Amino acid sequence: MNSNNKKGFVSVLAGPSLYALALTVVAATSNGTIDTVDLAPDQDQDIVVTGEKDKRPTTSTKLPLTLRETPQSVTVVDRQRIEDFNLTSITEVLAQTPGVTISSTDSNRTNFNVRGFAVRNFQNDGVPTIYQVSGYENSAVGDMAIYDRVEVVRGAAGLVTGVGDPSATVNLVRKRAPSEFRGYFNVQGGSFSTYRMEADVGGPVTNDGSVRARVAAAYTDRESYIDLQHDRIPVLYGTIEWDLTPHTRLRVGADYLRTNSEGAGWGSVPLLYSDGSATDFPRSFTGTTRWTYWRRETTTVFASAEQDIGHNWVVRVSYNGRRGDNDSRLFNIPNGYPNRDGTGLAAPFSFYGEVDQNEDAFDGYVAGKVRLFGREHEVVAGANHFERDFLVNRSRFGDAPVGYPTTATPDIDPWQPNFAPPPIIRSSLPDFSQTLRQTGGYGVVRLNPADWLKVIAGGRYTDYRADRDNFSTTGAPLPDGPSNVQQVRKWTPYGGIVADLTPAVSLYASYASVFSPVSARSAANEILPPTTGANYEAGVKLSPFGPAFTVSAAGFHIKQDNLTQTDPNGIPNSLPGNLTPSISISGVKTWGGELELAGEPLPGWSLNGSYTYARSEDATGLRVNPFFPLHLGRVYTTYRLHGGRLTIGGGVTAQSRIFDRGNVPSGRFTASGAPVLVPGTVSQGGYATVDALLRYALTERATLSVNATNLLDQGYYRNVRFAFGGPGGFYGEPRRVIGSVRVAF
Repeated sequence: MNSNNKKGFVSVLAGPSLYALALTVVAATSNGTIDTVDLAPDQDQDIVVTGEKDKRPTTSTKLPLTLRETPQSVTVVDRQRIEDFNLTSITEVLAQTPGVTISSTDSNRTNFNVRGFAVRNFQNDGVPTIYQVSGYENSAVGDMAIYDRVEVVRGAAGLVTGVGDPSATVNLVRKRAPSEFRGYFNVQGGSFSTYRMEADVGGPVTNDGSVRARVAAAYTDRESYIDLQHDRIPVLYGTIEWDLTPHTRLRVGADYLRTNSEGAGWGSVPLLYSDGSATDFPRSFTGTTRWTYWRRETTTVFASAEQDIGHNWVVRVSYNGRRGDNDSRLFNIPNGYPNRDGTGLAAPFSFYGEVDQNEDAFDGYVAGKVRLFGREHEVVAGANHFERDFLVNRSRFGDAPVGYPTTATPDIDPWQPNFAPPPIIRSSLPDFSQTLRQTGGYGVVRLNPADWLKVIAGGRYTDYRADRDNFSTTGAPLPDGPSNVQQVRKWTPYGGIVADLTPAVSLYASYASVFSPVSARSAANEILPPTTGANYEAGVKLSPFGPAFTVSAAGFHIKQDNLTQTDPNGIPNSLPGNLTPSISISGVKTWGGELELAGEPLPGWSLNGSYTYARSEDATGLRVNPFFPLHLGRVYTTYRLHGGRLTIGGGVTAQSRIFDRGNVPSGRFTASGAPVLVPGTVSQGGYATVDALLRYALTERATLSVNATNLLDQGYYRNVRFAFGGPGGFYGEPRRVIGSVRVAF
């Protein structure tokens, strides 16, 4: 085993321990508006800072606000940064975003967390969608060949998205069709047999430029640092935009994404031996087999129409339609507590599933200005509807073949999964289906009582309904049980205030109601009540050296009731659909602060950084969700040397200790040889990873780049949790080096 893997991986304690990590930080964002006009040909990698008339709606309120005018913490990862650090997926982008921690259940399920809570609210061009990962629901992580930039609003943003957590809302902004012909071609390769090709071309279709189009495509073929896994990912994207008149604009498009993971894992790595000592498996360890796979295919169509009404008003209507298939043949050893000779684990988990997902989302609003008491004020009123159908058919594994482990897992040191898979019993009959619908109306006004003072007030009414239908073995619908239907109607207010103390300094405060129905179920298989609460935030935003460089600091406080937690006494995977029982807890309080700075302190020098502290406790003072770090800091920077042909840069991400509670081996054994368990914790100590980049302009159009992530090859667990029969962890990626050649035209 690499010695780096042993640094602070797992500690076993009879009670809680303390860790404090001081970090000098930062945050990553771009100055300017949240949504901008299309980029000029020679500005493909920059966010344009537009004037008043070019402002577009923000992710949080749909009001035309700049970052400084928004009374919440907002970050934009722009195209320049995406290209600089070779960020090809949403996961890689969010891994550089202030306040976002990445945790992984296995090699195919990634979770994003902000301020101690999971991020589930996503948007595509401002239209809401849901990011969900589980055995059945496994949203494919988007490819950056489709998107121009990523906007992240931290805190509750339920005004326009409906239900939501006080974590963050992520808006994925698709590439627009350019007004002049341009494009690029990019080829890259590197560690873990990674190869990727990406092409993008667009421009006017008609002589007057009123019709424009853009097409992008990418293909990735890669092995993994984890044994057996091999991914193939094709991506295709296209959009057409049409200016019917100077005041009427239409846009349509589609994208296709397929993730085909062979040798896919479905679990983590056991953390403790039966004697209580830490395991020492290599980072390449997997508890799966060669015949597993996880295939996700998603096709999305979208359309929008904008109509100017007079001088100060606009109407916008948008639609997203997504169709997805999720087929999986999975196997994994349980966590548990293996003996030092690799034996002693219980029977492995196996699963075969075929899932169809259909999603339709509509959003429409009218925005403009009104004059009252001699001053202009801004108004937005709109409504949206989201519906998602989720169907699981009855295809499943048949009886296990000879040699297949059914009562205990064979020796895992070394792990040699040479047995055949169970046969698949195909069926076109449904097993169960679930439909989620939410419809709501929202309104918000930005009052302008003085040039230096702005007040935002608004609210949303949401009608949420979730229906589950179960079917017999013949495909006949079964009677509804009391927990098969969940309906909640909720009013959620929003308010904010921004005061400009000087032309360079603004103070702000905001309030948002928290409302989030849950799909988790109790041990009695009943849906748990929705999470409710309130989110408070206050801070300062300033531009000490001019608008090209911004600094912000914020504090937040969150109150929640009916927060869902895994049932510590529940039996894993004991509910229908392989679900694990959960419980609700109330009186949860979360508080913390953020520091963020971004922009260009000097010409040619880009600096982005952040520091986040977030702590959650229940009514008794016990820390909630300790598997998310208290402290998280990031610094990323690039510098263009004199002449601009050579760019160097890099970054550091550092986080404090994470841990989880459960029963761990005491080092004693019963007469039958079973380990005696006692309450304790498993943890990953604080760690830091370093990235680096080097880019050289061969010509005005061609560049050569080298990017390295985890340059010092730090060994660490990305996640430590009690699940699948015991404590398990998922290793972070070792050092990775990717070279690329990009040619623009």
